[in-house]
Amino acid sequence: MSDLSKRLREPLVLTVLIIAVAGWLAFFAMWINSFGEADRLSGEITTLTAQRDEANRVLDQREQTDGSIEALTTELAALEAQRTEATAGLETATATFQSRQDELDTLTETLATRTEEAATAEKALADATTRTEELAGRQAALQTEIDSSEQQLNDVGTRLEDARRQEQTATANLAQIATEAASATASLAETQSQLQAARSELTTTQQQLADASAQTEAAGAQLATLQSQVSELETRRDALERDVAGYEQQLATLQPQVEELTANLAQRSSELEAVEGEIAQAIPAPTAAAPSDAPADMAASGTYRVLAEGQGNGISLALSEDGSFDMQDRLSRTVSGRYTMSADQLVLSDATGRMGNASFPMTCPVEQDETGLSIGDAPDCALSGLRFDRVEPEATP
Repeated sequence: MSDLSKRLREPLVLTVLIIAVAGWLAFFAMWINSFGEADRLSGEITTLTAQRDEANRVLDQREQTDGSIEALTTELAALEAQRTEATAGLETATATFQSRQDELDTLTETLATRTEEAATAEKALADATTRTEELAGRQAALQTEIDSSEQQLNDVGTRLEDARRQEQTATANLAQIATEAASATASLAETQSQLQAARSELTTTQQQLADASAQTEAAGAQLATLQSQVSELETRRDALERDVAGYEQQLATLQPQVEELTANLAQRSSELEAVEGEIAQAIPAPTAAAPSDAPADMAASGTYRVLAEGQGNGISLALSEDGSFDMQDRLSRTVSGRYTMSADQLVLSDATGRMGNASFPMTCPVEQDETGLSIGDAPDCALSGLRFDRVEPEATP
């Protein structure tokens, strides 16, 4: 019985102590590692957030600068979208890390609960072992009493009945002790089963802690990848900012040249207009003459109007004897200038004003008769195909 008690007591106690020490060591190692990793990741996230805010501030200042080139602005917007996507990935990784931290806290609480249950099971096992030892001592004492009773029975015949009664009592006590021993054995077996279940749960909890550590390492790797992408985007942004600065410098260099060329062009235009005015003043004013083959009583001067229906309806042309002309359409747009008339050609020049797509000087083939003028087809003649009928001057609008 003493050997059995030793076999029941020593391995279980050593095993429970070893498991408890190993569990607490693993828990403290994981706890220290997880909090150190969390502090490091929090510091990196804070640094990245500050860098992202600084990049946003620089980009905002760059967007407010005038003279940015449209293509570079578009590319900067694309980089901004990529930066936003990288920031979203960083926030996702942060959320994943926080979720893993919550799972680690939950597993830590579960480990503490399992440790308390193991301690309870250890206490129950110690109580059962103590009770078993007590029952073993009682059984040994009863066995001693039985031996003494048998000796007394052999020595004293007169005490046979007492011995038999004592033997019956001892037998009953022995049966009770056997029953209590069986109950203690069953309780011990149940305690061992509970201890085994606690060991299994402890193993599962340790595996969950290992999985959480692996997931935390994966989240750290993903965070490092996102940091690399953010660094690459910032490098590209700096290169684009340098390009924009170069283009702005080129623009600042070329802008004075463009302004100087514009001033020169305006000056040349003024000089050209002055020369054209001098040429116009130097040319003597022509007078309209009747064609040699026209009737003697017909002159080119007079007022003419397009009376036929069509796009040119309502256009009036007044040819003065001093060689000037006035032309007006039905929208009251007018053109004035000089004209020359020959037997088959009408030339309008030195025009001021605007009428549709007409350009001057304008040379048009013409046929004269007693009632008006018929304009022929010519590439630069805006009056091609029109018939001008002579009208009274007072009918001119």
